[in-house]
This record gives sequence, C-alpha cells and structure tokens, in this order.
Amino acid sequence: MGKRMKLTRVLLFLLLVLSIYPTAGALTSEITVEAIESDLTESASEVAFAQSNATVLFDIEIERADKETKVHLKADGSITDYRKVELKKNVEEDRPDRIYLDIKNVSLADPIRVKPVGTALARVRTGRRTDGFRVVFDSNLDELFDYTIREQPDGLLVTIREPSVANAGIADIMPVAEFGTESDKGIGPAVETIYPEPKGEGDLKLVIVTSDSPDHAREWLNAPPDRKISLKRLKMTKADQDIFTSFLVTGITPDIDGNFSYEISFTLLDASGKPVENRRHYSKTAGKAPTYPAFIMSEPELALVLGSSDPIGDYTIIGIVEDLTNNKIVRNSIRITLTR
Repeated sequence: MGKRMKLTRVLLFLLLVLSIYPTAGALTSEITVEAIESDLTESASEVAFAQSNATVLFDIEIERADKETKVHLKADGSITDYRKVELKKNVEEDRPDRIYLDIKNVSLADPIRVKPVGTALARVRTGRRTDGFRVVFDSNLDELFDYTIREQPDGLLVTIREPSVANAGIADIMPVAEFGTESDKGIGPAVETIYPEPKGEGDLKLVIVTSDSPDHAREWLNAPPDRKISLKRLKMTKADQDIFTSFLVTGITPDIDGNFSYEISFTLLDASGKPVENRRHYSKTAGKAPTYPAFIMSEPELALVLGSSDPIGDYTIIGIVEDLTNNKIVRNSIRITLTR
C-alpha cells in the first residue's frame, strides 16, 4: 500500500532543553537527546495506544463557520460512554433549550470555564460528577439546534448546524475570542493563540504546537518575561507546506539525584481517522530537572508535509509523553485541516 503522507526532514538541533519560568526568564539545562528509529506499521498492536478509551478531558475547542459550529471535547482517548439528554426551555427560570451529555469514567484535568460561542450555540458549560462530568450545550435559537455527535480518537465531536436565518447575524454577535484561545484571521493559514501554564512536579502535561516556522516554539520558550510573545498554533495547512511540530512537556518528576527522563511517541491520523504514521519511542529526553514549574522542549522537532495526493480534511496528531521516573503517561492531540 502506498504512503498517503510524506515525512520530509526531521530537524536535529543542539542537544539542549530550553525551559522557561513565567516570571524569571529562560533557563538552559544540559541534556542528552536520542532520536529512536522505528518501523512504521499500521497493525492493530502498534496503533492500539492511540485508540483507547479516554480517562481525562483536557479542554473544549470551538470552531465557528457559516454553516456549522464544531465543539471538540479534547481527551486522551475516545469518549464512548455517555448519556445524552435534551431539555426544553424553561421561561420562568430563564433556561434555554439545551442538551447535555453525562460522560462517565472521564475526569476533568482542570476546571473549564464557561465558553461563550454566539452562534446557534450560545455557550458550553461543564461540571464535575461523581462518576465523570457533564457538558451542557445551551441553544441560542428559539428552539433546540440540529446537531450530530461523533466519537473521535481524541475525544468527542459535537457539530451544530447553523440555520440560514441565524447565519446572517453571526458575525455581529460572535465574541472576539473564547477563553483560552483566540482566532487570528488574515493572510496565510488559520492559527490559534494558546496560553499554556507550566505545571508543578508530578503534574505531567504535554502541549503540541504546530507552526509554519521551525523556530516559533523555541522563541516562545526563550522570550524574557518583559517581552513575552504569543504562542500560536497552525490550524490549517495547504499541500506541500511544512508543518513544524513541537512537543512541550511540563510537570516532570525528578529522580533522587534531581534528573528527569521522558519519552515521546506520536501517531498521525488521516482525514478518515486511519493511522498513517506511528512512531513509538520517537525521542527520549533527559537532563537536570528545573527547580520550578517550567516547560521543556523535546528534540528533535518534527517536520511534516501533507502532499497534494493526500485527501483534504482534518488530520490529527496524537502525542504521548511517558515520564520514565514514575512511569506516568499523558496524552494530548491537535487537529490540523488540509485545504486546497
């Protein structure tokens, strides 16, 4: 079977880790980096780690368009165990038409603030439950919107269809940005701005950054506090355009000597959800652990290119970090859209 995606160059940088403390500038640590080659296979055993059921919800991402609004529940696996309930509006209590999903056996990594949307979907709300969490979708129409729910390898996708009457006013009522991300529109690919916070020891977290520049994530890490730049992620790409992918890790646990060690693995899913690249043990990073919450950039950075023969649609990069000190494993993912 022919490859449906091209891996171009893997950029090898100096053997170092750059980490940053939010209020005290940049820190450089001596590290050793090992890029580990592995065969690319599509067997069930090799890709099973990318298709397990979710245990943690990391975030909720909103994508607005003229004809539909997409709500991505971003988790560390597929969300399959949930109950859906539709509720009619309650005028006396000022409650709109709405649906909620009770998702079992999945916890919230952190509290998620109410996300105003301003399309046919008014807002998205979440709340913890003893056996999982509840997510509520409030309608912005006189009745409940049309919607679909689709399980994803990295969570759950809820798509709200926009009625033509509502479309005309969307631009006027759409907020400039949702909490946590903001859309940047202009010349070139669509991007989003994110505001990741470093975690303390033992609170392992992985942030995946895609960019059209090989230096963007490094410049963000190195920027002094008084000249902090925005961290932007590429959300759309065109055929034969470089996609530089960085894996940022925080919350690592040092050993008794104050050293850390972790491995990165990743899988790339095509627009149909089929794994086309699978790299277990893609890279190993080790060094002296920072003494304060900080991000560490894994090396080597990955350069991906989707070719003109690849089908258009949403591609998903699923990353896994394993802390080799305490064997803790955390997943995260990012979706990038190939357009013509």
